[in-house]
Amino acid sequence: MSDAAETTPPTRKRRFRPIHGLFLVPVFIVAVWATNTAIEGGFSGSGYELVQPDASGGVTLEVAGLQPNQVRFFRFLNPGNQEVRFFVGRDENGTIQVAYDANEICYKRKRGYDHQDGWLVCRVCDKSFRLSEVNAGGGGCKPIPLAHRLQGGTLVLAEADILGGWRYFR
Repeated sequence: MSDAAETTPPTRKRRFRPIHGLFLVPVFIVAVWATNTAIEGGFSGSGYELVQPDASGGVTLEVAGLQPNQVRFFRFLNPGNQEVRFFVGRDENGTIQVAYDANEICYKRKRGYDHQDGWLVCRVCDKSFRLSEVNAGGGGCKPIPLAHRLQGGTLVLAEADILGGWRYFR
């Protein structure tokens, strides 16, 4: 019996070879990218409505149906492929509030705001701001107001005013 045990070949240990690294590095990169995208909400759909300028270079949006404390997010895209994100909300007093989905401090991260019960929450620093104070501006982490005018139940935005905030989204 001892002879049979001695004749079995020894088991070989598997080693990590450089060729294995060629497969592991891309897997690691994809895992990091997927985790980052999931954290930023990239897999949940954009939630932005696409708007484009009309022949006169403006954007018109119907806001008559916008309820108090409701916010809609938009993605402006012109023929030059310049993209700007902004939001339109109606505060509890019925005033239309319009601003870029960015602020002076956190804009480089391109994460914008979430809307929660009359408040806008920065997705980067988690600071909250009242929807009713958006048009007043203020700088810092507050949303940057966007020039607009109302014509009855229609919001009118000039392409030049929208593109005034393009630097926050490049």
